[in-house]
Amino acid sequence: MVPVVGVGLGIAHVTVPHSSWTDLSLYVGSVLLSFVAALVGWRRSAPGDRRFSGLLSLALGGFAAGEVIWWWYTSHDQDPYPSIGDGAFLLGYVPLALAAGVLASQGRKERDRAAWLDAGILTSVAGLVVWQVLMEPYLDDPSMSVADTLVSFAYPLADLLILGVLLVLLFSRTARNRRSTLFAAGAIATLTADLAFAYQDLHDTFTPAGWVELSWMYGFVLLGTAALTPPDRAQAARDDAGMRTGRLVCTVLAVLVPPGAILLELDHEQLAGLNTLTIAVGVAAATLVLVALRMWGLLGRARRVEQRRGADRLSTVIHHSADAILLVDRDRRIMFASPALGDLAGTSAASCIGTMLPAWFADDPDAVVRQLANLAAMPQGAVVPLEGGFVSRDGTIRLVEGTACNLLDDPSIESFVVALRDVSVRRELEEQLERRAFHDELTGLANRALFADRVTHALERLRRTPEAGLAVVFIDLDDFKAVNDGMGHAVGDELLVKVADRLRTCLRPADTVARFGGDEFAILLEDVADPGQAEELAARLVEVLRMPLDVGDLHLGVPASVGVALAVPDSTNESLMRDADIAMYSAKAQGKCRVAVFDDKLRDLACERLALKVELPQALPAGQFQLCYQPIHDVALGHQLSGFEALIRWNHPVRGLVPPLEFIPLAEETGDIVGIGRWVLEEACRQAVTWNERATVPLTMSVNVSAVQLHQRGYVDEVQQILESSGLPGHLLTIELTESVLVDHDRVEGVLERLRALGVGLAIDDFGTGYSSLSYLKRFPVTAVKIDRSFITDLATSGDAGLVRSIVAVAEALALTTVAEGVETIEQLEMLASIDCRLAQGYFLGRPLLPDQIDALLISGAAPVG
Repeated sequence: MVPVVGVGLGIAHVTVPHSSWTDLSLYVGSVLLSFVAALVGWRRSAPGDRRFSGLLSLALGGFAAGEVIWWWYTSHDQDPYPSIGDGAFLLGYVPLALAAGVLASQGRKERDRAAWLDAGILTSVAGLVVWQVLMEPYLDDPSMSVADTLVSFAYPLADLLILGVLLVLLFSRTARNRRSTLFAAGAIATLTADLAFAYQDLHDTFTPAGWVELSWMYGFVLLGTAALTPPDRAQAARDDAGMRTGRLVCTVLAVLVPPGAILLELDHEQLAGLNTLTIAVGVAAATLVLVALRMWGLLGRARRVEQRRGADRLSTVIHHSADAILLVDRDRRIMFASPALGDLAGTSAASCIGTMLPAWFADDPDAVVRQLANLAAMPQGAVVPLEGGFVSRDGTIRLVEGTACNLLDDPSIESFVVALRDVSVRRELEEQLERRAFHDELTGLANRALFADRVTHALERLRRTPEAGLAVVFIDLDDFKAVNDGMGHAVGDELLVKVADRLRTCLRPADTVARFGGDEFAILLEDVADPGQAEELAARLVEVLRMPLDVGDLHLGVPASVGVALAVPDSTNESLMRDADIAMYSAKAQGKCRVAVFDDKLRDLACERLALKVELPQALPAGQFQLCYQPIHDVALGHQLSGFEALIRWNHPVRGLVPPLEFIPLAEETGDIVGIGRWVLEEACRQAVTWNERATVPLTMSVNVSAVQLHQRGYVDEVQQILESSGLPGHLLTIELTESVLVDHDRVEGVLERLRALGVGLAIDDFGTGYSSLSYLKRFPVTAVKIDRSFITDLATSGDAGLVRSIVAVAEALALTTVAEGVETIEQLEMLASIDCRLAQGYFLGRPLLPDQIDALLISGAAPVG
């Protein structure tokens, strides 16, 4: 719209009958139109692009202000010089030059110093011409005041400023877009009009409504249109060679201007004939031309040297490239090969020239033929991938990949450009990484991620064919930590590998076995027609794992608890794995080394277990725990009462008494065992002091301690504080530990030494049931061993007391006290007396009793035996 209106105003300015008012209105209207267009362009510009249109608005605003002031003077028949209007005009040149600088700097990462130097040379030469033609005559005019002279000089100098920055813009790539072209055209029209007006005004030849004013008008319109034009962000790369040559030509020709100006200033009579002055001027001009030509030649030579250096660099890069670079003709024959091809082919690259490229791809040469045929039909520069097995002369196959580029129509190439690289090592590493991502590194079995993916796909298949059964089996090795910590990680790892191998032998090829980490394994059974089939397989796995495995010099049977979950129509990956996990923990709770199949009852038990876990933290503050005490008797002294073992019970407000086996593991998981254990120790010690005040012989108190408690920082100080506050002597307190606590050698050894320093007794509970080691008895400062009830039961069923006799003998040799647990018959008690077992406890000797029952027992002096 603005160009159309501007062109219309220009045409009207030339064709409409001349008058001062029509000239002024059309001329001033054009500059005001351009100013408004610049303001609109500034408003429309993006926030990051407003600098150019803003500067252009200031420049056109200055020009518009000057034209309006000049119009006001004219309408009042005034023509002052200089005036305020001249100041407005001159101020407009500064933002105009800055706008040109903004355009010249756009799209450049660094400053083009050569462009600024070339522009400076040409501007200096132009300044000489302007001085000689437009500025110097004012110095000879006696009617010019200092102010008149300064303003008259200011206009040409401002024009030179615009010219210098405009040349930088024209020398830059950014001049080759629509916005820069409009701006450059507008600036050139304005400068041309300025200089022409100055020349005509100097010689009194200026006529209104002429081409000079028309040039001004169109210059302003073009500048306003440039402000409205959005920037061209996507500029294609162009060759600068032509522009640089033009710049060089202009610079060379510019050196002739100063000698010409000198000649014009000399007296023509001095130039007549041959004399020193004329010869000097001619030699100076010739010298400048020869020096410029010499510089041009040096620059051309430098350019050719740089081109040769670039070619040498390219050749060196290709020669030393790890990728094989080939030129292949239309017939797929190798015409050129870089040295890297020799490494792939197992021979020299030169011997490969002339051979057919597809012949080297022994696995599928036809694929290479098809790829190159397709590429030949594509436009120049098209690229297709190539990959396959590259067979060397010695028969070694290397995996290669690369690209082929169609440059058949390039006169300097006329070939396919093929780049190949050896990716054998990379592919091998990728396969290893993929295997590590989905397989257990130790056993080679599937890991949790791969197993979950297999289960997901199996469930999708089950939905399509519901008659195909599906089951997930979870396996957890019982007490594996004792092996791993007690016998070393190397033995533990070897045992896991042997377990994995044994599991593979028990399964069908279609089944998936995985290791989830630690001692947990999982099996996916597909096509399980009968639900009992999965349970039978799980039972067989338990029996097979119990068969001794050779691990180093040891023969170990591996007890395992197994949970089985059968898929139902609405099963998901997560629910199936969760159900199998619940079943496995149920098997452990039932005594380990057995199989449990998930059903609704187990789901209810799991929910109850979760409910207990949630309610457990509030049980101690609510006073729901209570202690029972089971008597311990001295068999050697006629069943005399020797002490008690404190046993905790949870008196749940809804479920009644909850046994320790149900909530102690939960307390260990949540950390609540620390607070519960402290309360048990405080209550037991306080009760022991009360009973010892009434008893005729010292009575000991045994308290079970969890590994979580023992590993708590400050536990020994806590025991000492409780002993001191209750008044119980340390030798009357015995802390019972399981073997699983003792396998963590480094963490507990110092704690046990400090407890013994307090006089506290240390007993190994359930001795002989875990991965027992007699070294525990010698290494740790234990004072007693408690023989597990399973060995005592065998005394009555088999009558064989050999194992119990051996434990008693070893303990006696180490000066340790033996305590038999689970005595339920008189025959067991008599056999224990016969083998010199010192202490015993069990239902036959006394059930766990509440404190008031123990009080009555001590008062009456009755023996609770039988």
